Parts: sequence; structure tokens; C-alpha cells
Amino acid sequence: MTPPRSLTDDERREFVRYTRTRSWPMLGRFPVDDDLHAELLAQMLGGTPEAVGSLLRQFEDEARAAAESMLADPAYREAVTTLPFRTEDRVVAVGDSVTADRLGWFELLSASVGLAGGAGPTLINLGVSGNTTADVIERFDLLEAARPSSVLLMLGTNDARAHGRTARHRMVTADETERNLRVLVDLITGDLNATVTVITPPAVDQSRVDAFFRDAPVHWEAAAVAEVADVVLKAAHEALDLHRITGRHTHEDLLEADGVHPNSAGQRFILTHVLRHLHGRGRLGPPGHLGADHTTG
Repeated sequence: MTPPRSLTDDERREFVRYTRTRSWPMLGRFPVDDDLHAELLAQMLGGTPEAVGSLLRQFEDEARAAAESMLADPAYREAVTTLPFRTEDRVVAVGDSVTADRLGWFELLSASVGLAGGAGPTLINLGVSGNTTADVIERFDLLEAARPSSVLLMLGTNDARAHGRTARHRMVTADETERNLRVLVDLITGDLNATVTVITPPAVDQSRVDAFFRDAPVHWEAAAVAEVADVVLKAAHEALDLHRITGRHTHEDLLEADGVHPNSAGQRFILTHVLRHLHGRGRLGPPGHLGADHTTG
């Protein structure tokens, strides 16, 4: 048996950045002690819990520093301090690695709310790397357990993900994505009596994807991600069309080398547009809910 390859420091950092074991369905349904999460990550990485803890603190510090920098802009600070949520609200983000990112848009929002002062809503990140719309339906019990009053739902990048080196097979068809999104909106607004803000997946960079995943059995096609974004808008007309917005800014460097994940500038870009959309009240609510409109950012 060939021993596993030793990971570089950059690879360990990347893994921890996008891996939230607390959001994994099995560990959500059968929780373990806090120390065991660091131990689990350490064993997967061939490192120590202390090293994992150091990385986690680094990410917290980096997110906090980025939030402090953003709050220096008066317009951004006002957008954060006047969020359309009550102090008793529980705002839950549901998504894939774009949301799970420890330096991502939702972590920046959480850090900003904490730094801005005053009482704010409770913010809970339930992003899980690799999740499709079908995966989120499967773990809907964990979303229910979070008791959200509002859900920020950004999915679709992994619905478009394809596997195979010769014949590439997509994870979820366009029809399945539409059906899954409609189910999720119905469950959130109906069963949970919560509002939901739907967000299309950001655009990907085909040239970077082709170069980065050249020898990998996984791939993304920009056209497939665009198709998913169209389907999301069909299922939720008031959704924030992040795909269109990021696609219009291809001249800016908003993506990591893989062409799929937003870099730090891209995550800040996403957050500013999410805030703009929230202030436009682009949300679906439970039956009889007033205030949702059709703002698309």
C-alpha cells in the first residue's frame, strides 16, 4: 500500500480554509466535543491539533482584519449597521465552499456585525464544501435545528460540477436543480416560516479551470454554471443574480487560481452585492409575508 502523500503548508491551509466539520451532516446530528473537531482535522492532514488551532486562529484574525478595513468605508459601515434584520433574528447562510470559506463573504459579514458595535442578529454559517442543491435537501433537518428566521441561500456551483476524465458526468441536471431550489424555498418559507434570500452561483473562469483541473477527474464548464444561474432565477425570480454581476467584472481579479473559488477581493465583492440586495428587500417570505420585492441587485 502506497503511503499518503505529505501535504504542504499551503495545502493544509487550503483544506482548513474550506472545511467546516461542525457543518458535516453526521457530526451535526451526532455532535462531538470541540477538541475532537481539531483532532479530526489534524488526523486528516497528518498534523497536530495545535497546528490546526493555530490555522483557525489565523483565519479568524484575517477575517477580522478584512472586516475592520471594510468598515473604514462609511457606506459599508452604514450598510452593516442598518441590516434589515432584528436583533432577535437568526440569519443562517446555506451554501457550498464559497460560503464555507473561513475568509468568505459570510464570515466577513459576521466579523463586521461584531465589530460595528450595537446589538445585531445571530449569524450562523452552515456552508459545506462540495454541496449541491440535493445535498442541502438531505441535511434540511440541520437547517431546521438552527432555528433560522432568515436564510441566505447560495447554491449551484456544484450542481454544474462534472466528474470523469473522458465522459464528464454532471452532478445535477438543470431540471433537478430547478426542482431542488423550489423544494428548498418551499421548505424554508413553509416549514420553517422563515424568509429566504436566494443567490445565483458566481461565474467561473474557464481558462483557469481548464489549466488548474487539467489532470483531475473533476471539472467545471462556464456554460454549465451559467445554465444553473438561469435555472436559479427561474425558480426564484427575486434572486440576487451574482453570476451576471461577477460575469460583468471579468476584467477584475476576483478568483483564485482554480477559476472557481473567489479570492479575498472576490469575497468582498460578493458581500457588498449581498448587502445591497438585502437592503433592497429581495427576499421571499412565508405565506402572507409582506416586504419582498423583485430587486436583483
